Amino acid sequence: MSKPTDEPLVNEAAVMVSEAVAPRVPPSDPRPLRRAARLPPLNLFRVFDAAARNGNFTTAAEELCVTQSAVSQQIRQLEELLEVRLFRRMPRRVELTREGTALASAVGESMALLVRACERIADPKAPVVLCVNAPPAIASRWLVSRLKRFMQLYPQFKVTLLASNDPVDFDRQDIDVAIRWGHGDWPNARIELLAPDRLFPVCSPALLREGPPLLVPSDIIRHTLLQVVNGSFWGSWFGAAGAGGMAFDETLYFNDAGLMLDAAVQGQGVALASRLLAESDLKAGRLVRPFDLEIETGAGFHVLTSPDFSEKPAVAEFRRWIGLEGRESA
Repeated sequence: MSKPTDEPLVNEAAVMVSEAVAPRVPPSDPRPLRRAARLPPLNLFRVFDAAARNGNFTTAAEELCVTQSAVSQQIRQLEELLEVRLFRRMPRRVELTREGTALASAVGESMALLVRACERIADPKAPVVLCVNAPPAIASRWLVSRLKRFMQLYPQFKVTLLASNDPVDFDRQDIDVAIRWGHGDWPNARIELLAPDRLFPVCSPALLREGPPLLVPSDIIRHTLLQVVNGSFWGSWFGAAGAGGMAFDETLYFNDAGLMLDAAVQGQGVALASRLLAESDLKAGRLVRPFDLEIETGAGFHVLTSPDFSEKPAVAEFRRWIGLEGRESA
């Protein structure tokens, strides 16, 4: 007589453990296991909030300026998406179910947060942050010294200054105002000339005093020429000075006009600069003008704003103010 095996008992225990860990959907329930629900359309929560507060679909419809049937349909849509009943329909009113009460509390808090956030944004007394984007050279040498004056005139505006030469896209970047050098042909922007780009030579007082004399424009050939990569107008200046066609032995190139002017301040050579960029160094005596001749380049610094928001109070005031500053510096 063979001994009874324990295998059936082991298999039965394994099945019991498996079912305890991952219970099966009963055959009578046609619905699959529920996955993480996606958030229903937010407008449904607005309708639900009104109905929950008023306890009546008709009153909620009046508050939302829609029909009672529209409220009823949207509540039913929300219930179907969540797969729960949110209201018990009574003859002349509705009552929240247990699930409805829990949802109403969360929705009410969320709506209150949104209302407070919108009130802060729309409050005319609230500080407005204005994001200004400008190339490093003009940001540090011209704009920074003026921003305090702007904020004193308009204490309700706070300015954030970003230094960049990157292309401007108001639809993709969080920028209110941009300053860029060029010919005024940027797309999708309102463009206003800040100041025309009149260029003239500058150098340090020490170089003018101790280096080879700078008596006529052609004397510059005896010094190192400082210029920006892909942006030099030295040929035009020498042509206007009647000294065209000269070849220079030493030239230093820079990818930023501010670095070029730093080199000029340090006595590294002679640079061609605009009034806006050289203004602070000229006033402080760090740079001098060996010659008065200036040339027009047809380009200049421009103020760029979004066509959709250029008349927004903070942006409009900044445009007006910076335009005045540019005219005074030109």
